Amino acid sequence: MTGRLRTAAVLEAALDLCVFLLLPLLVLFPLTAATLAGAAGLCAFGLAAPAGFAAWRGLRRPALLLAALLAWGLLSSLWAVQPGRSLLMAARLLGLFAGGLALIAAAPLLAAPGRLVGWLCGGLAVALVLTAVQDWTLGALTRPFVEHVFDEPRLNHIESALVLLVLPLGATLVLQRRRLVAALLAVPTAAAILLLVGDAARLAFLAGIGAAAALYVARRSVARLAAALGALVVLLAPLIFPPLLGIKAVVRPVEHLAKISMWHRLEIWNFVGARIAERPLLGWGLDSSRAIPGGNEVIPFPSVLPLVEYLPLHPHNMTLQIWLELGLPGALLCALLVALPWLTLATAPWPRLYAAAAGGSLTAAFVVALGSFGLWQEWWIGTEFLALFAILAMARALSVDDGAAAARGPCRARPAQPMP
Repeated sequence: MTGRLRTAAVLEAALDLCVFLLLPLLVLFPLTAATLAGAAGLCAFGLAAPAGFAAWRGLRRPALLLAALLAWGLLSSLWAVQPGRSLLMAARLLGLFAGGLALIAAAPLLAAPGRLVGWLCGGLAVALVLTAVQDWTLGALTRPFVEHVFDEPRLNHIESALVLLVLPLGATLVLQRRRLVAALLAVPTAAAILLLVGDAARLAFLAGIGAAAALYVARRSVARLAAALGALVVLLAPLIFPPLLGIKAVVRPVEHLAKISMWHRLEIWNFVGARIAERPLLGWGLDSSRAIPGGNEVIPFPSVLPLVEYLPLHPHNMTLQIWLELGLPGALLCALLVALPWLTLATAPWPRLYAAAAGGSLTAAFVVALGSFGLWQEWWIGTEFLALFAILAMARALSVDDGAAAARGPCRARPAQPMP
């Protein structure tokens, strides 16, 4: 083995390890996902760099869009509420985006993608066990290492990550004729998603299943429709989400829920809508959500409920946050970034079942983004990039399997998957 091949093998093994560690770390120490994604990005760059420009040719559009978003965010520091924080966030995002692009470039170059699928299965199995232990023991595994008291929402990180990966991984195992393994992993994963407390993840999972079914029937049409709808949701977000607080048909069911989080979301979005209207063109500056004037004021809820602020850290809605911080230019760039994966999925040379499952994952990611984490949270960006890398690697594994089957001859080759 030459030195270059040996180095590539070591880097690929390191990427396998990163994929294995992702889900267990999200159970125990979720914020470390950003560091893990950074390490994986460096390994991916080392794997893709020797391939030259060919490995990066397909990344021109996302790279240009991400670069434009970063440039606008950097420029927004001139009028941001906290200029220093905007500059710091721009630097962090530069590293995260660069690492994510490297992971996308490296996925088609994997020599043993099937091995990575095995490591992902192992990581999922470990994560499911750790999740059950953490839930049943109220955080006994991490109690000696963290100061905060464990509560159920601390498992929202792993719950949302499971939503991103369960459908593509299940489809991969089914297409590889490993149906028993698929069932043994998919059933407890679905149970974890549905039984844990994250409402956004549950809704995302159900939406992902529905989208996958539609994509299986008519992939190109549904993917293009989803691209248009996703872009419209981003562009019309200030007209969609803030007014919900004034719609009785929405407010009345929420008032009777035991969880305050749903009502709080409506109050946050209403407050953010008013702030967007004050600076609709330029926004308040990159990562300024936590410093918006009036955001730390307490909402006058009934006294039986805990005191909560109008804007705690971020709007819990990707589309509103991009409008709030980066205004119309940021929203336009975000709309293009939302549409681009769907347009790519419409023509991706993947098996019908796998393309549908990947679309389900894409739908789930968008739904989570509409009601859960902050847009710039590094651990979540890192998780999304590593999940995307795993999805592309699984597609690579299926293409390698098809190539090997075809090489063995028509009698032993697996039947070609129909494309919609």
